[in-house]
Amino acid sequence: YTSTTTAAAAAATSTTATSTTTLSRKRESLDPALNREKLLVGNPHPVSNLRPIKYPTLENESNEDRLFRERRERVDTFNQNFWVNNNAMFNKAKEEYEEKICAQNGNQPVTTEELSIFYKDFLDKAYERQMNYNRQWWIENIGLLLPAAKAVIRKWTSRSS
Repeated sequence: YTSTTTAAAAAATSTTATSTTTLSRKRESLDPALNREKLLVGNPHPVSNLRPIKYPTLENESNEDRLFRERRERVDTFNQNFWVNNNAMFNKAKEEYEEKICAQNGNQPVTTEELSIFYKDFLDKAYERQMNYNRQWWIENIGLLLPAAKAVIRKWTSRSS
């Protein structure tokens, strides 16, 4: 019985030490000064729900790396702008719809069936805008391929030199 208790205590101590070490590493991993070569991902934006990404800018960044990073940042900005606008329109329209339905129903909560009518109507009205976004999103992402390939090829050739 004593050895089991000792083993359990040792395991608990080990777990606590591991947790403290892990927490310390997590804090260190969030320090931008220590992560010049890593992507930093932020908390979700309150409207778009997208997580912002900070791409590393290296001191010895090549022209190819810079062009690829800048292109990624432009694509992220395009994506962010679309979803901020789309979600703001959605939230405003949903709030107006809920107020209207509540007023009609004597301040009763909006049902899921009533909300499904709103969702379908919103998506139908947003169809063209969404399709334009999807087309542009594909164009932008395919446009990342050449700058990415150039950056990778430059890295390969500089390592073999």
